[in-house]
Amino acid sequence: MINPIWLDTFVTLVETGNFTRTAEQRFMTQPGVSQHLKKLEEACQCKLVVRLGKGIQLTEQGQRVYHYAKNQQATEQNFIASLKFDAPFEGECVVACSGAIAQRIYPALLALQKQHDALNIHVEVAPRRTILSGIANNTLELGIVTNQPESEDIHSEYLGEEALGLILPRSLPDTVETSVLKDVINRLGLINHPDAMHYLQRYFNDCGELELAKVNPNKLPHAGYINQLSQILLPVSEGLGYTVLPTSTLEFVSFADKLTVYKAKNEVTEPLYTVQTRHSALPARYQAVKQTISQVLR
Repeated sequence: MINPIWLDTFVTLVETGNFTRTAEQRFMTQPGVSQHLKKLEEACQCKLVVRLGKGIQLTEQGQRVYHYAKNQQATEQNFIASLKFDAPFEGECVVACSGAIAQRIYPALLALQKQHDALNIHVEVAPRRTILSGIANNTLELGIVTNQPESEDIHSEYLGEEALGLILPRSLPDTVETSVLKDVINRLGLINHPDAMHYLQRYFNDCGELELAKVNPNKLPHAGYINQLSQILLPVSEGLGYTVLPTSTLEFVSFADKLTVYKAKNEVTEPLYTVQTRHSALPARYQAVKQTISQVLR
């Protein structure tokens, strides 16, 4: 790599055409200017100037090195300027969240992107542990998770609540005795998915049904498994099982009329939080994204 200090001295020498003025502008001695020129010629392995008294004339190689040095200066200046540039509606924004949250926020984020076509929004569906790991490792800038994280490296802000529902085939009533419901879920079997155990435990603990609170989700029979959010409710609609999901997912399936949500004593919700690294501020373009998400989820 060519020493950038030698290149800067060379550019000044070419533009002043004089060793004395170069030394003055660079706050150097004339021998120091000559030394930089000598080292630059040695690095380039060619003669760059012809001395004409106190002036100079560039060789062909010298002209090429001068243009190269000017390009390097311009590239560096542009790069430094880019570090200070933080437009509120320009650049890439990556948001990581669950599939259920993505269904709710993506239409609004697309509308925001449509208003500001220089904004490039990516929504990445990922489980909670992956999101928190990405924030902690600085590979993600903004995430949405359920339950407030305890890590000191992560800053979180409360967004709102996400309602959970025990979703059954429409052929079953939405209100039954708890003892009957236990028989139903044992007979049908769980349509399992990546968040099913977590959702089930939360639902049984918070729904206000004492008999369900005693149930161990890990011992319930399963009727199937799928990790695609858009397909989890399909087997339920066909009477092949039940599941627990955010109730908002019912708004995004075409067969919602084949499903019913059990009416428990208590509404079951999970708190939602935005998460970001604690040690650095988000770029300005994320502010509109966060505001849009907040409007949808509150």
